[in-house]
Amino acid sequence: MATPLERTFRVMGCQAWVQVHGGTASMLDVAEARLRELEQLWSRFLDDSDITRANRTAGIATEVDADTLAVVGRAVDGWRQTNGRFDITTLPALVAAGYTHSTTTGHAAAPPVASTRIGTTALIGIDHQRSTLTVPVGSAIDLGGIGKGMAADITAEDLVEAGATGVVVNVGADIALMGTPSNDSSWVVGIDDPHHPGQHALVLRMQQGGIATSGTTIRRWLDAGGRSAHHLIDPTIGRPSSTSLLTATVLAADTATAEVFATAAMMLEPADAVAMLEQAGLAGFLVSDNGAHHRTASLEAFVP
Repeated sequence: MATPLERTFRVMGCQAWVQVHGGTASMLDVAEARLRELEQLWSRFLDDSDITRANRTAGIATEVDADTLAVVGRAVDGWRQTNGRFDITTLPALVAAGYTHSTTTGHAAAPPVASTRIGTTALIGIDHQRSTLTVPVGSAIDLGGIGKGMAADITAEDLVEAGATGVVVNVGADIALMGTPSNDSSWVVGIDDPHHPGQHALVLRMQQGGIATSGTTIRRWLDAGGRSAHHLIDPTIGRPSSTSLLTATVLAADTATAEVFATAAMMLEPADAVAMLEQAGLAGFLVSDNGAHHRTASLEAFVP
């Protein structure tokens, strides 16, 4: 039985891990190159990315790559699916809260031009025929987690189309699973325990699909007032969310969807988050700041 091929590297401000079953070593090069290409298109910390250019010209249609239109379109769908709890137009509030520099390079993002409006996702203009993106006037977008999730999906699809029989693409805990592992009938995924770093709070078995974890334990800092802040902005208040949840893990048919709902869950208290996931037909596992675990009924199908 051939040993799976794998590689670890940093991209999109986090650690990425790619594992390929039934493939060739060159596929790892392809995967890393693809993820870096998407980072070049989508990072707000790069001056020439599609997102930076579209933010800089808010109100004007800006020509962008097809992948950028696809991920922004998916984000708009996510906004609708979560009744506005997932929102990529909270960048002005994120910058105001103090998230201004890349956690990977320390590079400061170009400040959005006169951007003060949030909650304008419904006004984002996407024109596939002209390949243009229009950010609403006075607004700015940041893909954040959905960029990682969709990048994992795209890269995994590319590898399977290239002939791999099984693929794992993990971009900062946004994990795309496709095909089957060479040594098992399903994938085994451990969910980190935010109260005990390095340990698993739960182990799951999955066939194919996506799994994403959103939380407030990694990207934290002190704001200008000396208060603790994090990167998950609640679009209803324009500030970092203040629920009792530390992490939310969601399983879905694709990683982008899992990320949308994991982020949305972090805007809610545990009971409401579980109810939202149940209504959407998704499995989820949530951990509160007091150590309590919360899970949807459908999660049991994935617990060995």
